[in-house]
Amino acid sequence: MNEIIKSLYERKSIRAFSIKNITDEEKNLIIDAAIQAPTAGNQVLYTILDIEEQSIKEALAVSCDNQPFIAKAPLVLLFLADCRRWLDCYEAAGVNPRKPGLGDLMLACEDALIAAQNSVVAAHSLGIGSCYIGDILENKEKVTDLLNLDKYVFPAILLVYGYPSEQQKNRKNPEGLTENILSERTGTQGFRKVN
Repeated sequence: MNEIIKSLYERKSIRAFSIKNITDEEKNLIIDAAIQAPTAGNQVLYTILDIEEQSIKEALAVSCDNQPFIAKAPLVLLFLADCRRWLDCYEAAGVNPRKPGLGDLMLACEDALIAAQNSVVAAHSLGIGSCYIGDILENKEKVTDLLNLDKYVFPAILLVYGYPSEQQKNRKNPEGLTENILSERTGTQGFRKVN
């Protein structure tokens, strides 16, 4: 098995971190890897916020179902679906664009999530754990107010990173997920499970 595939199999969500800090060089590598992700039409319809202020980390931890490990994470990145970039580009070109629609938001979310996954893979390659926080979507209004986000900017995913604690390093990945996920299309009858 090659190293990239092996890494994908070994990666797991980490919610408890050691006291080892993430260096600036490591943080920059993680963010730079995210930026290497492909985007729809090369529009780069996302923004990455590096959340460093402890009070904001704590507010995010509370708004995301009271998960205190978020506030303890050495690195917290918020990936935003940013349709404001789309509008700004057209306006800078002197064109009066239409308002972004649902399809534009979906493309921006896809861009943000692909970049997020690149950052997770890069972090794992450095021995740094990560955890996706999907709860960021549940309180979009609170997050928008907390971070003063533009009305065309949407919090797509929150990610926390840190060196895993010994317990987290030794924890096994869940088994048996493939048979619950993989299906195949069977014509007009729909889908069936693949064993």
